[in-house]
Amino acid sequence: MIFIECYGKNIYIDDELVGYISPDGDFFARGHKFGSMSSEGDIYLQGEYVGYIEDNNEIIINGEPGGYVNDKNDLVFSSQALMKNR
Repeated sequence: MIFIECYGKNIYIDDELVGYISPDGDFFARGHKFGSMSSEGDIYLQGEYVGYIEDNNEIIINGEPGGYVNDKNDLVFSSQALMKNR
């Protein structure tokens, strides 16, 4: 599945708006790039591959559920899943 419809949308951690996805798929928070997403849904944080988005809009981080794509095509990450990534 192609996930470019998420480009230009927001990024949430749990219920908190923390950043956005640029039209090129880069993740920004507080004016700094911290990750990116390919059009196929591969997710990179700080330059390292960490997961992907499944066709059912579930985000997988390090092999475990880590969030979802909401009905507005925003990415909603679980803080617990991101903490495990450290």
